[in-house]
Amino acid sequence: MLQFQSNNLIKTDWEQFITTNQFASPFQSIEFFDFINKTDNHEAITFSCSYNGNIEALCLVTIQQEKGLKGFFSKRAIIYGGPLLSTNQEVNKKLIEYVTKKLASKVIYIETRNFFDFNNELSVFQELKWEYLPYLNFQLAFKDASTETLIAAMKYNRRREIKQSITEGASYQEATNEEQIKKLYEILLDLYKTRVKLPIPPLSYFLNLYHSTIGKVIIVEHNAQVIGGAFCLFYPNESIYTLYYCGLRDYHKKIFPTHLAIIGAIDFGTQNKLKSIDFMGAGKPGEEYGVRKYKSEFGGELVEYGRFIKITKPLLYKLGKFALEFIQKIKK
Repeated sequence: MLQFQSNNLIKTDWEQFITTNQFASPFQSIEFFDFINKTDNHEAITFSCSYNGNIEALCLVTIQQEKGLKGFFSKRAIIYGGPLLSTNQEVNKKLIEYVTKKLASKVIYIETRNFFDFNNELSVFQELKWEYLPYLNFQLAFKDASTETLIAAMKYNRRREIKQSITEGASYQEATNEEQIKKLYEILLDLYKTRVKLPIPPLSYFLNLYHSTIGKVIIVEHNAQVIGGAFCLFYPNESIYTLYYCGLRDYHKKIFPTHLAIIGAIDFGTQNKLKSIDFMGAGKPGEEYGVRKYKSEFGGELVEYGRFIKITKPLLYKLGKFALEFIQKIKK
């Protein structure tokens, strides 16, 4: 008989299960669970399905909300990467059904952000009245190539700008202290306030990421000044994911901080024998998305793994969506 539970997983069982699952990513790991639960306005919950004491399927959900009144319209459950599913569709159906039931009264919507091909599970989600949303992404396979080889395969302008940046004295390296994290966060926060106009996690999120065993922060410097960088998560022997990256705008006409931030993440991946880098999102097919072209110039494959969404409170969802669109318009 299948058994279900929220949290309270035995860590050794969890670790063993994730290492053998085809959908393994840092976002379904114990380390991610601990990191999220240390962060303000964030909560991580695990839901699992077991048979005879063995985990058959597992789902780590991140619950997020904004501060103050906005929190009432923004409380959501995100399943980054997608759940760790079984080869048995009936087990998967039972797990998703359990997750939906447990979260329905707590959040406005539940959404999976897929980093893998879940096409075989489409019918499972649809049967449970989850909607599929087409969504694009770029993933660059390393195939044991060096960073230099991967750069050489990029488009001419991108290669030239990377070379110029290094020639002018800019460099990238892994972060070594919290002060660097704070300076990089200031650049990222300004970007989100002035251009992206979307919510961003608090500083504690990025400090906790830096201190976690699956977090990797790349710092770009010039003349001993932090001018950009990337906040990443990685899963050993698999992939590195660029959660956030940024650079000072118009800093220097021959230095491109954001380029070097991504090259730093790629370099970490190749040096540590990872399989690929995931650029985490390229927008909806057929719709303009500002950074899609930018991401494409690093090479890689454009894939559509999409997202699954279950709206549990339709009225609040519509109000929250309207409010976000309104705020973005008045900030232009």
